[in-house]
Amino acid sequence: MPSQRLKGQEVSILIVRDSVLENELVDIMGFNAEFQLEQIAQGYLGEKTERHDEIYKGTSGDFEMHTHSQDWLTFANAVMHRARGNTPDAIFNISAVMSYPNGQTPTILFPDVKFGAMPLSLGSRTDYAKVKISFVCDDYEIQFS
Repeated sequence: MPSQRLKGQEVSILIVRDSVLENELVDIMGFNAEFQLEQIAQGYLGEKTERHDEIYKGTSGDFEMHTHSQDWLTFANAVMHRARGNTPDAIFNISAVMSYPNGQTPTILFPDVKFGAMPLSLGSRTDYAKVKISFVCDDYEIQFS
């Protein structure tokens, strides 16, 4: 009998700035992460096929969220201050905490993330305000339960 699969309702995304949880950034609708690898191939004289390798090139991701307070603007402002060099030592970490139905609870940590564009979308009178935030980081850590 197959076990149940992980669903979004069993995943928490935590955003931390300088060891303090961004408490109000909780209306996250979708989260994506990509462990970036590049394939390389090299052919050599006298060989009938190419040799293959891969290179790890960091991790990237994005998330989309609704807003229910101005706290996302406080967060965005802190990112802008770091990008401008006003607070160059600010560190942002993102964690994805997964609670599998079988009881396993691994966490993927994306340390010292750097952010890209943060578009705000107001589609229509009846649509919720939506923010999409993209990020990259040099490495990741997985903490297994």
